[in-house]
Amino acid sequence: MSRRGLLGLGGALGAAALLSACGSSSTDPGSDSTSTPAKLRVWFMKDSVSDKAQKWLTDEFAKKFPGSSLVIEQQDFDGIVPKLQTALASPESTPDLIELGNTQAPTFCAVGALADLSDLKSELGGSDLTQSLVDLGTFNGKLFAAPFYAGSRIFIYRKDFFESAGIAVPTTLDELGAAAAKLQAANPPKNQHFSAMFLSGISNQSAFAWLFTNGGRLASEDGGVWKGGLSAPESQKAIGQLQEIWRTGSTSGTITDTSISTAPYTAFNAEETGMFFGFNFHVKKLTPELVQSGKVGYFGFPPATAGGASHPFAGGSNVAISAKSKNRGLAKEVLKLIFSKEFQEAFATDGGWVPGNLKYASALGSDELSKLTVDAVRNSVGTPAAKNWALVESAKVIDDFFVAMGSGKDPVSLAKTADEKIASILNGK
Repeated sequence: MSRRGLLGLGGALGAAALLSACGSSSTDPGSDSTSTPAKLRVWFMKDSVSDKAQKWLTDEFAKKFPGSSLVIEQQDFDGIVPKLQTALASPESTPDLIELGNTQAPTFCAVGALADLSDLKSELGGSDLTQSLVDLGTFNGKLFAAPFYAGSRIFIYRKDFFESAGIAVPTTLDELGAAAAKLQAANPPKNQHFSAMFLSGISNQSAFAWLFTNGGRLASEDGGVWKGGLSAPESQKAIGQLQEIWRTGSTSGTITDTSISTAPYTAFNAEETGMFFGFNFHVKKLTPELVQSGKVGYFGFPPATAGGASHPFAGGSNVAISAKSKNRGLAKEVLKLIFSKEFQEAFATDGGWVPGNLKYASALGSDELSKLTVDAVRNSVGTPAAKNWALVESAKVIDDFFVAMGSGKDPVSLAKTADEKIASILNGK
């Protein structure tokens, strides 16, 4: 599956074995020297970094450190966790720098597999770094995995459908739900398969926006003990809003096929939906004639109250240095190049991503779609920065819960059950 497909599904893949085998608190001291020539290895994921940006990075490193070289090895996200588990375990096998899915990062931070980057944080971007990815790359107050790049969802809608149904762009979550219901009732294209809002239950990262914007969280920690957050009043309010949309403004809640849920533009092109919560790169999948007609519009995820802030989820990657790297001094120099203006802006200009350092996010563009995307990433909230969060995802606790919600099941009893599972896994050794 492509990187963009994985961004829609989520960054963390199965990681159960990692917790017992990948790293340890004792690390090889490596070398902080930058004067001794060395060959560094970097693992980037396929489709993450353009060929142009990779060449710039290797060329700049070679110029800055004559006699040393940088070798970039492309990896697949599918199966990367066990591969990293093996590679990071020894100085002989480890790459020096690695890209991690942002929701994978907490596990690798917690097991001692990554080098501490705290002393570099200000030099890499400081307060301009994407905060939700900083949170996921931080463990015990120390930064181990810096924000690499991210993407976050915005709404893409049919202006003519809204106009025909007498709907204004929603400015609050309540208005969003009302707009979906009104559009569903109007069904401007008179399509028997019409779903005013394309929103599947299996697309739980989309649903996170309702949860986070209402102040809910998937889990929280207090005194070293984790507690599931789906039963909290804020979360239950969000789930109620979602279920109302699935009841009155969307017929797509029961979709569980990820090949369908991650391609909402297909239904949009077929006039089977009037709006979907998607990424900026989804616009390239729309029928060109439709986009050129001026009928396609965009708006950001609405806040809970007018004038407030919204908090969608951002998918993306972090970048880190292996704790077992023998060349940590040079690896830090590579990291500085990665966070330079030239490389960071390449994420935007070459790939359409939002750079990890938001200072360079303007390179994405000044159009409405780009601005909305950057704002979404800037305000994003991540999954819990818990060592065992990858185990929660691999156990499909969150998947199963939101699929049940999309099918109209009881949110109170199922939230209680899910919270118990979340707490049991997160508090496990």
